[in-house]
Amino acid sequence: MEKYNSKNVSYEWSYKGKTLFFDKEDGKCGMKVSFEEIVDVWLETLEPELQRTLELEEKTRSEILELETLQQEKEKREELEKNHQVYSMLKPFLREQIVKVLNEKGLKINKSNIRSIIRECRIKIGWGWHRFYCYCPKDILFTDKEWDEFGEECNKKRMSLSLPIKKLKPFHKEHSNGEGRTFFDNDLRELRDAPISDWK
Repeated sequence: MEKYNSKNVSYEWSYKGKTLFFDKEDGKCGMKVSFEEIVDVWLETLEPELQRTLELEEKTRSEILELETLQQEKEKREELEKNHQVYSMLKPFLREQIVKVLNEKGLKINKSNIRSIIRECRIKIGWGWHRFYCYCPKDILFTDKEWDEFGEECNKKRMSLSLPIKKLKPFHKEHSNGEGRTFFDNDLRELRDAPISDWK
């Protein structure tokens, strides 16, 4: 009887399933068999002891995978919590810097002056149809030194912050209106629209 091995097998997928073609070592046509037929024959001849071994191996593999998944989920939750702690520090920091700038300019803390200072941070970036407004408060609300000092505080909870204009492309599907986002946008918009009682 002709002997075949896995080195001389080729595969074909169809709606009926997977078909395997075994060629003879001399390159001549061999035989064709469905994957399901091979599996069924193998299962019929599977020794109980080997079956128990394979089941135990799969159970062990599944438990290890579950533990790894739980560990990854735990690490992700911890990272999200750290991020939340840092972002919760950003808005008060920006508020303090706005108050500092108003005091330096001898301006009252009122809605008009607050909006005016925040408006100074508004810039247009991009080009052509992809131009949009975002907020870049560096050198207006704080210096590099002040940002680094704030980053040191954040570093106690996670990695220190960088100061990019972090943005999504304006044609991104989540921002189909063409409006981009930066690191500071949400907090500065909330501060701009906050009631004056929040500043007292």
